[in-house]
Amino acid sequence: MDQPEHTELEQAILRYLGSQPSTEGREGTLHVKVTELERVTHPPDSTQFRGGLFLSVPFVGADRTKLDQALARVRKGFKRDEILPGWHVEMVEEKAYSHRDDELGSMALLTLPAVLTLEPLS
Repeated sequence: MDQPEHTELEQAILRYLGSQPSTEGREGTLHVKVTELERVTHPPDSTQFRGGLFLSVPFVGADRTKLDQALARVRKGFKRDEILPGWHVEMVEEKAYSHRDDELGSMALLTLPAVLTLEPLS
């Protein structure tokens, strides 16, 4: 099975989150970014890939609850094989942080990162 591209995974997550009913209006747009997926090299015969997932909302009026809910929905989507069929995906959440994102016009964001480990299902 071919390694998924990080942009494909990003789009799949966005489609999945968009298909869920939103409890809040349009305010507080959720941004999704996935880093390049790299092959795990130890052990040498590993079939796993690792990358980063970053869920962000604008910092002004930021609601950590929205990030936690999005992370929970993504985790559920991976577990149910609805986001990336044919792959087992583990997520390890890291500490949320605030920063400015130059790609989004230097917007201040609150970001919740997670490490993704992907392994093809046999």
